[in-house]
Amino acid sequence: MREVIKNVPIPAAGVALGLAALGNLLQPYAGAVYSLCGLLAACVAALVAAKAILFPEMVAQDFKNPLLASVSATFWMAGMQLSTYIASLAFIPAACLWAACVVAHLGLICWFTARHARQVTLDQVFPTYFICYVGIIVASVTSPVFGMESLGSALFWFGFACYPVLLVVVTARYVCCPPPDAARPLFCIYSAPASLSLVGYLAIAPQPNITFVAIMLMCAQAFFMVALARVPRFVSLGFYPSFAAMTFPFVITATALGQALEALNASGVPFSPVFDMLVLVETAIAVAMVAFVVIRYAIFLTAPLRERGQSDAMVEIEGNVA
Repeated sequence: MREVIKNVPIPAAGVALGLAALGNLLQPYAGAVYSLCGLLAACVAALVAAKAILFPEMVAQDFKNPLLASVSATFWMAGMQLSTYIASLAFIPAACLWAACVVAHLGLICWFTARHARQVTLDQVFPTYFICYVGIIVASVTSPVFGMESLGSALFWFGFACYPVLLVVVTARYVCCPPPDAARPLFCIYSAPASLSLVGYLAIAPQPNITFVAIMLMCAQAFFMVALARVPRFVSLGFYPSFAAMTFPFVITATALGQALEALNASGVPFSPVFDMLVLVETAIAVAMVAFVVIRYAIFLTAPLRERGQSDAMVEIEGNVA
């Protein structure tokens, strides 16, 4: 087990985030699947936490890389999501977990800005910067569970203000400096900020501006289509830990579409029944992508165990032959 933990990359926290968000997306369809996703998300998050505890020097080395340092925010985002799973069973511990994750994420933003963002060059900019700064909107999404809408509103506007700035910078990086193969799947993160912003806004706005909702929905769907079209190319590259980027972005896009349609319907805005089918299609895509990435991660993490088992078997065979 120690070898598995040692092999856990920081981006695995993104898988935990994707699983937790997927459970919330599927809760209306199947309560058992909701619980399973929460359990799996907690297990993956626990592996990442164990890596930090057992191998702190490795994690410290990873944090010198702006890509890995920024993607680590998914751990706190996953914690915010998971806190909502236990709120109905143990509200006080859940609220404490949520508050701790929010504070930790804000601390990461401050540290990352001072350590990396102020002196970063364009070739070191990745879509993971969206995670670090815009990702705090997950606190807005989950804030109603704990009656913290006021804080959620403030954090939403902070994250949303960071979005257009980062969109320009990250896009400039892709235009000027194509990323290496290992980082290419991170492009899927492009589809997350608009959708996350939309879900966060709907969570904290008692009377949402329908024009704003419609515009954000169109932007979210456009980014989703662009990212989805590139998935086959990313998969063909072979497995990289950055595959985690193909989980939460697609889940939150399906969530945003469903919630936006509910808001539009409540405001009396007519729309075609085709959009209801589109929600199901995007939900199915989210399920397929999360399942695919979880399986690929499971194969990746257990590889050292299989190699060790094969090595032990060879030693035993050689001993018998001798």
